[in-house]
Order: sequence, then structure tokens, then C-alpha cells
Amino acid sequence: MRAKWEKLWDFVRGLPAARCLRAALLIWAVYAGVIATIVAVDPSGRSATLEYQRATNNWWQGKTLYRKKNGYLYLPQFAVFYTPYEMLPDRIGEPLWRLTCLASLAWALWAAASRLAPDKKEAVFLIATVLVLPSTFASARNGQINMPLAALFLLTALALGREKWWTAAVFLALTLVFKPIALAPLLLCGAIYPKLRVPLVFALAVAAIAPLAHPNPAYAFGEYGAFLHNLQQAGKPSGNSWCDLAGMLRVFGWDLPAAIQIAVRALAGILTLGLCWRAAKGPDALRAAFTVLFLSTIYLMLFNPRTETNSYVILGAFVAVWAAVEGIIFRRLGPAAWLTALAALLGSENYGLPIFQFTNLWAKALATSVLGLWLAAQVFKTLPLRRAIPSLLSP
Repeated sequence: MRAKWEKLWDFVRGLPAARCLRAALLIWAVYAGVIATIVAVDPSGRSATLEYQRATNNWWQGKTLYRKKNGYLYLPQFAVFYTPYEMLPDRIGEPLWRLTCLASLAWALWAAASRLAPDKKEAVFLIATVLVLPSTFASARNGQINMPLAALFLLTALALGREKWWTAAVFLALTLVFKPIALAPLLLCGAIYPKLRVPLVFALAVAAIAPLAHPNPAYAFGEYGAFLHNLQQAGKPSGNSWCDLAGMLRVFGWDLPAAIQIAVRALAGILTLGLCWRAAKGPDALRAAFTVLFLSTIYLMLFNPRTETNSYVILGAFVAVWAAVEGIIFRRLGPAAWLTALAALLGSENYGLPIFQFTNLWAKALATSVLGLWLAAQVFKTLPLRRAIPSLLSP
């Protein structure tokens, strides 16, 4: 088995660059065509965009976006962003939205491959494409925002690694517009990268003011209050369908009280901040930034109380790129094998009912917990304490 695994990586590594790129683009084109066709035939079937559509229509009609607790969970800005798709007939607008989501993720993977592995970017892009697809199936069909969010986090890492502070600020502001849970990585990046703070404040201010261009600014301003109230309610989700750390423990019979869950999330946030701060001190700024955002997505998956099973595509993008770089560039086939297995696991809800029922709510969270611990160990292993905190060790 090991010999076959090595031959597979050697085969991909030896493919001409042009062939790798054509193969990857063909995969994306076929995949996009299948998804677009399915959605065009039945635009409202298995769709998460119905709430986007209602919110967009309500926004321009001056009606509240927040009709119920588990309805529209986004900022008013996203209703504005979705307007072009809602203006089109459903058989055009809905497939176009899915194509936008897929294109954003493909673009981010190509950008990551180009920056992290410039000499073998085509091969890395091909491997990352194959590995990320399983975790995208549900989000691509349903039109959920997870894929663009994954893309923006990847692009943010690349921008931070190149010290493109304004670009990173725009990407982070967009993540917040797309999904409020992005606040945690946004604050983390702002804390770790001092030069990012001014651009980030400016980008957030522009994003906050933009909805006030509504024909009725008083209505638009009032929706912020409605959003905050709705967010407080949504932060206390009911039911047993969540795929975070608490959901995993619940499957095993440990139902943590709400107060303890909040304390655990806060403690995990502090530890993640410290770990990311240390990772950011690495000698390679690009890989350090990639690690920072990687750790941030792990935190989101495990400690966001509304993590769904298909939310893990956000983590899957980082896993796919990392696996490809490990196997193609560094030829560390052991880590590449484990990361490949994790990438496959992150699409477990798409492999049929028996597998879904067996792995639902616990397998992804458990594997992500192990990954987080392993990645934390790598940060400490590759970045000695003396290099990370010189002021504490100097005479």
C-alpha cells in the first residue's frame, strides 16, 4: 500500500504542468456544470438561498430581515450583496450564485498553490482540487455561503503573508459581511498583526456605513438593532444537530451546561490567540499566516455553537492545500496521507446514509480536535521558545 501511495504522488509530481492545470480546470468545469444544471432544473430544491432571497426582497421593500430566530442570520450587507442574483430569474440567478461560490474557491486554491508552491503550482492545484471536492458537495448544491468564506480566509492568509494589509482588511471585512462568525478570526488577525489594524478599521467602517445608502436610512439603521437582537437568540441554538465540540460530546453522552460551554469557548479562544501569535513569529511570513488562519478555522469549527456538518468545507480548503504541499513539495507522504484521509472524512455526509449516520456530529469534530492538537505541536516544534519570546529569555 505504501509503495502504491508513493507511486501515486510521484506520478502526479511528474506530470507536465500544462496537463495538471488542464485536468484541474476540467474537474472544476464539469463539477460546476453538473451543479448548475441540477439547480437550474429545480432552483428551490434543497436550497439554503431562500432566506437570502427573502432578505433581499425585504431589504428593498423596507421590511425587517429578521423574521424568526433561525431565519436570516447575516448582516444587512449580505442582503445587498445578493441583490444581483435575486434580480435574475431563479433558473439563472440561483445557478449563477453556485458558480460564483465554486469559482471563488477555485481561485483561492490556485492563488494558494501559486504562492506556497510556485514551482509546482499546477500539481498542487490539481491535488488540492481533488481533495477539497468531497467537503463542497452539500454547500455547492444548497448554495450556502461556506465556500466563498473558505476562499476569503485562504486569500486573507496569502495577503497577510505578503504584508498586503489593505487587501487583507478588505477580505476580512467581506468575511464578516458573508457570515458573522468570521468576527473571531477577524479580531484574532487584528490582534496579531498591528499593521493590519488601521486598514481593518477603515474597511469595517466603510462596510458598516454602506447599507445607510438605502432609500430609507432610518430603516437601514434600525436593522442593525434587529440583527444584534437576532444574533443573541441565534447564539443559543436548540436541538442536537450541531457539529461543534459540544455536539460531539453530546453524542457521547456528555451534555455540557451552557455556562460551561461559554467558558470552554472563551478559554479556547485565548489559547488559540496565543498559539496564533506564536505561529506568526515564524521565519516564513507566508506559511506563518497560513498557519494562523488554519488555526482560526479549526477554532471556528469546534467552538462555533452553530457549526453544521457541511460547514467543514471552510476547514477543508486549508486541509486540501496543506496535503498537496506536503506530498508534492516536501514529499512527506505520511502527513499527506493523514491529511488526505481527513479531507475525505470532511465530506462524509455525502457518501450515503449508512456512513452519514455513523459519522454524523462526532467524527469531523473529533478529527478536527486531533488535527488542532497536532498542528499546535508542529508550531511549538518548528518555532523554538527562544525565537518566539526572546524578551523573556534574554539577560
